[in-house]
Amino acid sequence: MSPARILVVDDEPTVLEMCVRSLELAGHKVECASSGQEALEKVRRETFDVFISDLKMPQMDGLEACQAVRAINPDTATIIMTGFGTMESAIEALKLGVSEFVLKPFRPDELNAAVERALSRQRLERENARLKALIPLFNLSRVFMTSVDLGVIPKHVVRIAREEMQADSASLMLLNEEGELTIHAAEGLPPEVILQTHQKADEGIAGYVLQHREPLILQGDISQDPRFKNLKGKEQLTSAISLPIIHKDKALGVLNVARMREAPPFTDADVEFLSVLASQAAIAIENARLFQEIRQAYERLAELDHLKSEFISIASHELRTPLAILLAYASILEEEITGQSKEYLDQVVESAMQLKAIIDEMVSLRRLDTGETQVEITEVSITPIVESLLEEFGPLAERKEIHLEVDLPEKLPPVRSDAQVLRLILSNLLSNAIKFTPEGGAVRLFAQEEQDRLLLGISDTGPGIPPQDLERIFERFYQVENSLRREHGGIGLGLSIAKEMAELIDGRIWAESELGKGSTFYLSLPKASK
Repeated sequence: MSPARILVVDDEPTVLEMCVRSLELAGHKVECASSGQEALEKVRRETFDVFISDLKMPQMDGLEACQAVRAINPDTATIIMTGFGTMESAIEALKLGVSEFVLKPFRPDELNAAVERALSRQRLERENARLKALIPLFNLSRVFMTSVDLGVIPKHVVRIAREEMQADSASLMLLNEEGELTIHAAEGLPPEVILQTHQKADEGIAGYVLQHREPLILQGDISQDPRFKNLKGKEQLTSAISLPIIHKDKALGVLNVARMREAPPFTDADVEFLSVLASQAAIAIENARLFQEIRQAYERLAELDHLKSEFISIASHELRTPLAILLAYASILEEEITGQSKEYLDQVVESAMQLKAIIDEMVSLRRLDTGETQVEITEVSITPIVESLLEEFGPLAERKEIHLEVDLPEKLPPVRSDAQVLRLILSNLLSNAIKFTPEGGAVRLFAQEEQDRLLLGISDTGPGIPPQDLERIFERFYQVENSLRREHGGIGLGLSIAKEMAELIDGRIWAESELGKGSTFYLSLPKASK
């Protein structure tokens, strides 16, 4: 058993000396006093676990001394020594919370036994108080787990603090963006005080606690404390506790409780309870703030996403009309001009088609985001789609002198898909392969059966893709090439659209690549039921 700090008071020097020696031999740290007034002075300066007093003493008797000691520190265990024990004095002692009676004359082991019983009872009372205190903390933790409202959490903290401490007032102050402490929740304070309290983080009691980052207990007339002698309106406080609210070394605010009527002062057990409460409050407040920041960021992101969709919608609509006119007149001119002028016109048409592809990607992206993409799953044949793609992209491959090879089995089974969506996916993959394949290279489109699925592949002889980029190339707007040194057009949407479209038809897309040798993109689709 750990040694206790004990204060013994008796006006008989012989008895006092015997008590001190026997208790020190038992391993305790002992101080003595010869009168009740001297004992109280020691109690005001330091804390003792046990107070032992003679019953009959001049000026202040033992019962009065015990009462005064417990008024200063209610946790102190008290023992009365007397040679004049009566039933009346015993009853009075019990009313005052005296733990033990020791009748004179007594042996040292009897005194030590009384001290051990008093300490055991004291520990039991503290444990009971701690367990009892856990109930409201547990209930509060459930509230914290379900609440992310910064306006609700401080109110719960203040209510629990005031109820459990039986305080006249309680308040929770938080630091604002200007570095000032303001009251976010309070009970027992005038409304004008709550509204008007704005103090710097280094001013007043709360500022002192925030700067020193440790709990502060104030007893008696606070105006007499040299640290707060300039404070006004605190003269009526009997006892007060202020604790910092800290989360991961970040100061958030201060929790205050106070008693203004004739009531027992706060104890170390109260500080322990409030410290746990303040720790829970710090976590809950910080979580609520983070939630608010995330929600605001999400709302801002949603707003930006809406603006982006509006821009895409307006831009694609405004670009489609002049582009359609441009392509229409270009097709007329293709039939009428020859020679070098036709080569120039081919460049115009190719550039216009690139712009059309970008507009189509923007429209597809918007439809994916808004859920406007309509999917109708039916039995779809692959061969007609591939033939139409060859007709569309054949001229582009010829201009780059790219060998376009198709390797499809004669009896290719149909797939369960949406014909338009599937064509868009293969169109993006084939366009991407031709774009990144250098002149004189080759692009191959092939297919093979895999149990209940069909695997389509498009391979090229382009520069290849670094391993760390194989997953990221399917992200929106992501491009392997540096934006300032790009050799190929596009805005980085084709592959991401293809991947998202594939997911709509129960498909899966991935890529395999080797730097310097080219890449292969795979599309896996479910076969149609026989």
